[in-house]
Amino acid sequence: MASRIPFNRPSVRHPSHNHPLRVFKACRENEIICSGCELELAGQAFKCTKSDCDYFLHKSCFDLPREINHKSHSDHPLTLLHSSPYGQPYTCDACGEYGSGFTYNCSKCQYDVHVGCAFIPETVKREDHEHQLTLIYSTPCKGREDGATFICDVCKEIMSDHLWVYYCKECDFGTHVHSCPVYEDHEPKKRGGGETSSEALRMQSLMVARDELAAMRIRNKIKNSIIQFGDEPKYKWVYD
Repeated sequence: MASRIPFNRPSVRHPSHNHPLRVFKACRENEIICSGCELELAGQAFKCTKSDCDYFLHKSCFDLPREINHKSHSDHPLTLLHSSPYGQPYTCDACGEYGSGFTYNCSKCQYDVHVGCAFIPETVKREDHEHQLTLIYSTPCKGREDGATFICDVCKEIMSDHLWVYYCKECDFGTHVHSCPVYEDHEPKKRGGGETSSEALRMQSLMVARDELAAMRIRNKIKNSIIQFGDEPKYKWVYD
C-alpha cells in the first residue's frame, strides 16, 4: 500500500519567535492580541504552527523594518526589538503607556516607541475642531520656566511634557496621540504603477488596529462604570 503523505501548509520564520508561523485570517470576534504591537488582531496575520503556542503577528508587524530614522529622535536611528530590553515592560516615550511586545529602541538613550506609535500620521482632523492637528514630539509647555503644564483638551488630564501631542498652534488645542484623537480615513497613496506603498499599508494597518483596541478598552470601561485614559496623569496650561 502506498503511504499517504500528509499535506502541510507553507510556513515561514520570523526572528521574534522560535517556531514556524503560518498564514492566518483573523476575525475581530476572535479577540486575539498580536504578540508584536499588542493590539487586537484582525485581517491578514500569522500564527504559530504549534497548537499549544499562542503567538500571533499582524502581517504589518511581520514586515516591520529592522531600523528606522524617526523625527522624534533625530540624533540616532531606532532599532526594532522583539521584546523589552529592560527585563520588564518598557514605557513608550510617545504615548506614555506600557509595552512588553515589539519596540523601536535607541539603546544609547533608552528611548522606546511602540511600533504602533512609530507610524501614526503627522496630521489628523477632528470633527470637533475646525483646524487640522499636527503631531509634535513634546507638549508646547516643555522647557517653559513659568511652571506651565499642558492639559489634553479632550480628556482634561495633565500630560507629561515629553509626550507626543496632536496640536493646533492657532487655537492652543491639543490631545493625546491615542484614544483621544479621532482619525480620518487615510487611504494609502499609490505609486505611479498603481502599486500601493508597503509603508502606507503598514501605517494604515497599525492605525486601524490601535483604534480598534482603544474602542474596545473604552467599551469595557464603560461597561464596568470605570472611565480612565492612560496610566499616568495627563496636562494643558496650568500655572502655579
